[in-house]
Amino acid sequence: MSDSGVPSALVDGPQTGFSMNKDGARTDTREQEAVYDIMRATGNDWATDIPDVCRGRWHGIECMPDKDDVYHVVSLSFGALSDDTAFPTCDPTRSHISPSITKLPYLRSLFFYRCFSYNPQPIPSLLGQLGATLQTLVLRENGHVGPIPIELGNLTRLKVLDLHKNNLNGSIPVSLGRMTGLRSLDLSGNKLTDSIPNFSFPILSVFDLSQNLLMGSIPSIIGACHDLIKMDLGHNQLTGPLPDSIGSLKT
Repeated sequence: MSDSGVPSALVDGPQTGFSMNKDGARTDTREQEAVYDIMRATGNDWATDIPDVCRGRWHGIECMPDKDDVYHVVSLSFGALSDDTAFPTCDPTRSHISPSITKLPYLRSLFFYRCFSYNPQPIPSLLGQLGATLQTLVLRENGHVGPIPIELGNLTRLKVLDLHKNNLNGSIPVSLGRMTGLRSLDLSGNKLTDSIPNFSFPILSVFDLSQNLLMGSIPSIIGACHDLIKMDLGHNQLTGPLPDSIGSLKT
């Protein structure tokens, strides 16, 4: 971290499923304690026995060094997508997203899959504090309840927002329109109501709001999403004709 409070530059390089670093390199101690908290909160207490989490070599954590060979956590993933992708699973009876997630100032990707279904809880508004670095936020099939926090609009560097198949309700926050670099937005499979906001996402390629309770007409501004390759608004309560602007989209 620089003196200004802005994360200092990392040394970019290939990222793999395992985190590797050189002899003598170390994980930032504050981030290591934060990872311990996060792992305990998901029922993965075994991780606290690992003396250096960026050398721990488990699927689901990725780290990168800065110029001083201090390693920082850039990605955390939880949930068994398949036998071939075995991220740490969550204890379904007591898992939650630890507030210590905000103590990872270099975090670029956060992924939770089927982690909170037996302990339904809202999406923590504190995730909005990750706006300086976060590029991917995936909270799929977690049983999240309540509205989408307006604070997620602070994640202005986000490229992927995936909240598929939870139990979210209320309207889609207009604050999400601040994510002007968004490439994929998936809010499908929830109980979202009211109309679709007039979002302007110039490089959006995936736009999925299907299987909700959305009403009103389809905003004409969708026609300005010239990179769109998938749009699914099915199984809602939308009314009115398709806007003429959709005809300008690529086929």
